Amino acid sequence: MTDQERKPTLKVGVEWVAVEITSEPHVINTVRGYAPVVDVKSPQGDFILYISSKSMSDGLEPMVKAAGGTFKGLKLKVKKESEDKMARYIVEKP
Repeated sequence: MTDQERKPTLKVGVEWVAVEITSEPHVINTVRGYAPVVDVKSPQGDFILYISSKSMSDGLEPMVKAAGGTFKGLKLKVKKESEDKMARYIVEKP
């Protein structure tokens, strides 16, 4: 997939965003090297969601385990703890 074909990145802020994961994890090439992402569907459309941060993976892991190791089909809500660029993600079931 070329950069032009890539879905836009879901921007997560301090407000909850409900998403459904529509793919298993895959990597994309970024300016900082390869990064793991999943495709997601939200009320705003189809996006990719970066899953490399520790807080994101910590929130996803129990859900993935409960789903038998599968990301695709998981429904969750996500937001950041604060406006700080390095703020932790909060990931919960909807």
